[in-house]
Amino acid sequence: MSSLLDIDVDDAQEPKVVPADEEYELRIIDAKTDTNKDGNPYLLPRFEVVGEPLAKDFTKYLGLPHEEMDAKQLNRAKWALKNYLECFGLPTAGQLVVGDMVGSTGWGILGVEDNEQYGEQNYVKKFIVKK
Repeated sequence: MSSLLDIDVDDAQEPKVVPADEEYELRIIDAKTDTNKDGNPYLLPRFEVVGEPLAKDFTKYLGLPHEEMDAKQLNRAKWALKNYLECFGLPTAGQLVVGDMVGSTGWGILGVEDNEQYGEQNYVKKFIVKK
């Protein structure tokens, strides 16, 4: 069975990174948890830049607190997670369903890095927590 598509993609443009060192509104479009190669848990939210239809989506790796961390590593992991959660208006204590993060918006300062596999990518230099 075949179907006919009536489309015009002549005006399509390749997604690109947005300039570094500027504040952007970000929306969480996906989030997942998993374990890394060492068996340690992490959270991996995927973001889009609000109002920038040509901007590439990107992720942020957040190592989650776990028993094998020393005091310094534990505090760093908690601090990074707290900044992320506060930036997006998410609860900082109690249980949070990862899927409930999707759709939340917040602000961040972005950077640009060259990735061997994916080319230029944005990354979060800093989440901005509004007071």
